[in-house]
Amino acid sequence: MLSIVKSSYGLILFALLFSGVELFVWFYLGEVGLLASLIEQDQSRVSALIIAIYVLATLHFLFACYSTSQQFIDIGLSPAQDSRSQVLKQFFQRVDQIGKDQHKLQELIEVLDIRLRSTYAFGFILADLMLKLGILGTVIGFIIMLGSLTDLNSVDITVMQNLLAEMSGGMKVALFTTLTGILAGIILNVKYNLVDWAVDHLLNEIRESLACR
Repeated sequence: MLSIVKSSYGLILFALLFSGVELFVWFYLGEVGLLASLIEQDQSRVSALIIAIYVLATLHFLFACYSTSQQFIDIGLSPAQDSRSQVLKQFFQRVDQIGKDQHKLQELIEVLDIRLRSTYAFGFILADLMLKLGILGTVIGFIIMLGSLTDLNSVDITVMQNLLAEMSGGMKVALFTTLTGILAGIILNVKYNLVDWAVDHLLNEIRESLACR
């Protein structure tokens, strides 16, 4: 896996492959009607919101993978080349300015670490948001389910049938939103941890390149 990440655009190619599998799963869910059923039966529309945010987060994840892949390539470029990313260009310029001061060099690496991770750190917030939205949908579902009990004025069979239908609708909202939120949160966490792991190795590569100077 590490060799794939270090290869030219290996991380973004792996991310695109992963996204291709995801796209096939989405297509299959749409074909069998599960996706439409999920959105239509969720009265709160929280599931649709989760899916929309998840799609945007996936695009952000792909951009983060592309940027990190480009930075792996930038490490091997000579100082005279201008195709380095702005963050790495500034870093290596300041490394040249401070010379061999190890204390300042360590501080520069720490600043670089923060800057590199800040490009995708928001993704972890989105992953946590997915779980929170799933819990919100659960609460809304139970409110809908319990709210239907206020219409119970008699034990007439028709009233009971309507009551059970409304309660089952509330339960569907609770379960569907919980399931959607948990799955979206788990997958986003996996994605952004992959980028985080790649950045760890990117920083190791930078430290090695500086040690060889």
